[in-house]
Amino acid sequence: MTFQEFMAKFPDENACREYLMMRRWPDGVRCPRCGKSETVYNINQPWKWECSNKACRSGNAYRFSILVGTVFENTNVPLETWFKVLYTILQSKKGVSSRQLRRMFFGERSSLHTAWYVGHRLRAGMKDDDFKQLMGIVEIDEMGLGGKDKNRHANKKQHITGLSGKTTVIGAIARKGNVVCQIIENTDARTLNSFVCKAVSDKVDLVATDEYGGYN
Repeated sequence: MTFQEFMAKFPDENACREYLMMRRWPDGVRCPRCGKSETVYNINQPWKWECSNKACRSGNAYRFSILVGTVFENTNVPLETWFKVLYTILQSKKGVSSRQLRRMFFGERSSLHTAWYVGHRLRAGMKDDDFKQLMGIVEIDEMGLGGKDKNRHANKKQHITGLSGKTTVIGAIARKGNVVCQIIENTDARTLNSFVCKAVSDKVDLVATDEYGGYN
């Protein structure tokens, strides 16, 4: 979806709320507590409903909005802004910082924490619990990060094992897909194999490594 297509589909707050309602309740509004639709009725406030089911309320009827139970709940940020931030995150190949989000959608007078909160809540909402292991064509390699331990002052030496005294990190990437990284203590075959078995599916098409003997 291009930016022009995005703006045409979500031109205002009501368009965003209509889309969210269609995706959340395609068969009609349901109570987030009891899951029933026959006890839900409209009230005078827009995008809010009440449930008269006695099992999911105490006292007055349970009142809820389109945002209840979503990542957009309990904020004063318009849903239109949430959608724009989400579009920007998804379209940014190298990521987008909280400061950039604030400049683009919240203004310099707003709190940086607001942009940070919105961005992190969206990223948490996009977490896929079904994603367990990498598939397809997976490339694996290890590297050393940081300066050599022998070059540090005596009180700064960490006595790290691995690549020349550096902090050793192993990473696996599925082509056009996800990346998994982990700090490891050393690069022996047992450690490398343990990482590969956890990160890579047994249904993988191809695992590509260098000629380091630990991968044998």
